[in-house]
Amino acid sequence: MEAYRVYSPLTPTTRDFGRVTVGDGVVLQAVEMSCIPGTRFSEFQPRTPWLDPDTVKRYKRLLRNVATFFARSWYGGRTSSPALERCTGKVGRSILFRLEALERYLPSRALRVKARVTRQGVEQGGLDATPVVLTHGDFLPSNIMVEPVSWTVEGYVDWAEAEHLPTGMCLYGLEYLLGYVESGCGERVRSRFVYYEQVDELREAFWTALEEQVPAICHEDARRALELSCDVGILLWKGFAWDDGAIDRVVSPESDADEVACLEAWLVEKPNGSRHSSPSDDSPRSLFSTTLCGAWA
Repeated sequence: MEAYRVYSPLTPTTRDFGRVTVGDGVVLQAVEMSCIPGTRFSEFQPRTPWLDPDTVKRYKRLLRNVATFFARSWYGGRTSSPALERCTGKVGRSILFRLEALERYLPSRALRVKARVTRQGVEQGGLDATPVVLTHGDFLPSNIMVEPVSWTVEGYVDWAEAEHLPTGMCLYGLEYLLGYVESGCGERVRSRFVYYEQVDELREAFWTALEEQVPAICHEDARRALELSCDVGILLWKGFAWDDGAIDRVVSPESDADEVACLEAWLVEKPNGSRHSSPSDDSPRSLFSTTLCGAWA
């Protein structure tokens, strides 16, 4: 299977037993799948803003492991121009259409502008520098299996929605790991995404590890393509509601408060831990290490 080829040994192995007829002539595809050890990270993820030193240490280990996953993604894919020609799945073949819908219907002007700028970047070939690879379709803490004590990643589960997309499209999962959603209670208290106080330190651990494994992302064209791919992923995965498997309704604050909170925190707001720190800022940059990549262009 493609997932095992790219991400082995971090994905289940599968064995195809062919088709089996059951009941009233119903034909099923029989597949055996190995079990990934460990426990879902969602069971351990802290829900307090401040992390103690031991938790930070374990978190950095986890994030370095996750960086290895994305390094495998980079090397396991193929670069093509235009990149979208190789994206033929349910999401991939409708990227521009979906971004156009978000550009019209997202609940705030800032988010609509972000969708427009992102759509323009895709139309201009901004994703062409990233390899297209089989991409996990639901990269959440609940699908990351870890060793309970050390938080070493044992593997990744739930590949049902995987499809070929530009590398970095599921980097929204990194944001999930750097904080948590605090759901609102009624109209007076809005949902919000809370970054950990050590978010810069944790983010730096991830990107430093990825840069060491994939030096190509230090080049400006690859860096910008990866940033764009990440933004596309955030918009597509959080901009549409998952209504019983359908992903065609743009989120609204009334029905999808948590998703809107994530969009605002990850794409618009500039709190501590922002993804888009200024090139001249003396604080640790949020996305790429100036130590390894040199000065920003």
